[in-house]
Amino acid sequence: MSGFRFSFPACVIAGKGRIVADDVLMLRKYAFPDGIRSSNDALALFALNEACPESGPEWTAYFIESLTMFLVYGSTPEGVIDDGKAAWLMRTITTDGAIHSALELELLLHTMEVASEVPESLSAFVLDQVRLALGPDPRGAYHAGRPAAEGISAYDLAYIWRVLRGALERGRLVLSPLEALVLREIDRLAAPSDHHPAWREMMAAVVMVERPKEMLRAKRWLAIDDRHLLDEHVAA
Repeated sequence: MSGFRFSFPACVIAGKGRIVADDVLMLRKYAFPDGIRSSNDALALFALNEACPESGPEWTAYFIESLTMFLVYGSTPEGVIDDGKAAWLMRTITTDGAIHSALELELLLHTMEVASEVPESLSAFVLDQVRLALGPDPRGAYHAGRPAAEGISAYDLAYIWRVLRGALERGRLVLSPLEALVLREIDRLAAPSDHHPAWREMMAAVVMVERPKEMLRAKRWLAIDDRHLLDEHVAA
């Protein structure tokens, strides 16, 4: 997004190459006083994140919260991530299938936790970041933040469970064929002895079924107060 044209005050912030707390206040007050309302607004935040490698916790919170609100509640269909939203997200934050930055990866994970439905294409894509990290040509934000290990580690398991915990039903891990395929590809990338013992337990619990799209992630993963979020959205 190097060619993105910023308006004030984003253009000034991008020129500095870093985002501090006062910059976030400026964005809230002048650039997006009504919150993120369009895909162009969202692209501006992605471009600003790319232009500013230095940032503080205020930017992290603002980036994740405002974009999650837009993606889940500010665009139709409301409350869910459908195939269209998922495709837009994947196009926006990836190069050759790898997610650009750790912050964008966290945004994706948080959005999946808040949404009541997520398509299998998106969950499989997020799982595939582990495959890219373990492959012969490791790349992507997940690889950059992952402690070195030949096979699946406790760190990887925590990430995978974060993606798939909504699929756990009575001790079974109920996955779509696409999700199960990604896990099998990950499994092949290292010797069984290199994987964490709990990985084998996870794989043994996998049950593959064809599910209607509306059944994927039928329960919201993150306990939230919808009224509070919607009130914030209206007030933004």
